[in-house]
Amino acid sequence: MTPDVLLVGHIAKDITDDGWRAGGGVLYAAAQCRKLGLNVSCVTACGPEIEPESLMPDVSWLVVRDESSTTFENRYAEGHRTQRLLARARPLAGEDIPDAWQAAPIVLLMSVFQDVEVDIISQFSCSATLLGVSTQGWLREVDITTVRQNTAIPDGRSWQGADALFVSEEDLIDSGAAAAWAEYVPAVALTRGRQGSVVWDNGVRHEVPAMPATEIDPTGAGDVFAAAFTVRLHEVGDVLTAARFASAAAALSVQGRGAEAVAEREAIDEILRREAA
Repeated sequence: MTPDVLLVGHIAKDITDDGWRAGGGVLYAAAQCRKLGLNVSCVTACGPEIEPESLMPDVSWLVVRDESSTTFENRYAEGHRTQRLLARARPLAGEDIPDAWQAAPIVLLMSVFQDVEVDIISQFSCSATLLGVSTQGWLREVDITTVRQNTAIPDGRSWQGADALFVSEEDLIDSGAAAAWAEYVPAVALTRGRQGSVVWDNGVRHEVPAMPATEIDPTGAGDVFAAAFTVRLHEVGDVLTAARFASAAAALSVQGRGAEAVAEREAIDEILRREAA
């Protein structure tokens, strides 16, 4: 069956002071898409210690098994995250995606660290699919084990074929790169945490404020933003409406721990009504 949304990327182990929990962009994005009422399929890779089907049984999973899961150790201080990469599962390629799932009207590539082959973008560039790309995984490198910004920022032409790009300012050495990418991609969103986001709509720049939130755990907020933005963009075709909806979804997601904090549509709409009043 063709899903409403196809997600591609590694489910990961996020190690914290309390042990570890499953994470990764594909997990947070899947949670948000399901909370918005969509049928979701995911292509992922991980080791035997993670059972995606048990974590989200209402999602269709194609799991490429490897010896290890992609594993991050996360530390937060004064709003900034430090990460160490402790293990990696094998990258996902185009041939890992079932043919029937490639017809999904919405596709999100949720790379966390060099885990999705960039050539997958071209598979959807000529289709009717709305393709969103979270660039994080292509903008990172490691110094021994510490994750840092990649000094070689991809040219905007690398993203051609995508309909929406998502990038966090913490993953860019030069935030001006996002504006340059907007010459090649119709919608680009630069997320800035508590400072909100900047979005480019066919090259026109807009600032979108963050929604009020009592932050408990910011992990996954950017992934929630990307999922909510792409779904809403598909629904209404308006970039600013999608960005405000995504900002509300991200604000709700940081007020709890893990993917369980991801909110349903009614809660997102309620925040938007309050802010508009």
